[in-house]
Amino acid sequence: MNLIKTLTFSLLFLGLISLFSSCETESTESLVRVRVMSSDSIPVQNAWVHVFSPGGSTVFTDPATSGQYWRKTGLDGWIDTLIGFDYGEAYLDVEASKGGWKGCNFVHAEQGQTSEIIVIIKPYGDVNNGCPQ
Repeated sequence: MNLIKTLTFSLLFLGLISLFSSCETESTESLVRVRVMSSDSIPVQNAWVHVFSPGGSTVFTDPATSGQYWRKTGLDGWIDTLIGFDYGEAYLDVEASKGGWKGCNFVHAEQGQTSEIIVIIKPYGDVNNGCPQ
């Protein structure tokens, strides 16, 4: 009789553990926040921000993005974009431009986390704008 009670309790306990552990799903998305600033530390509104995976590889889960995200900054110079990708983390390139100004940087995005980066834009041709030459 003791064996039946122990077996019943064990099965009930294992069932509860599997029930609660299966309810938690890990987010496959990351919130990436980019702020575009001028070299004078002034937020730049209406700048185009391009977030993409380097080398043209596609790490994103949303096929509609084609591995790229384009957004325009708001009045405060920020863009927020929710990015879904297949791996636990990704290093993404970030380019920002407005008129004759451009700047580049990268962001380390992790699933379920928020990542923030500042991109300083400078006149085209400035070798210190962070963009590959």
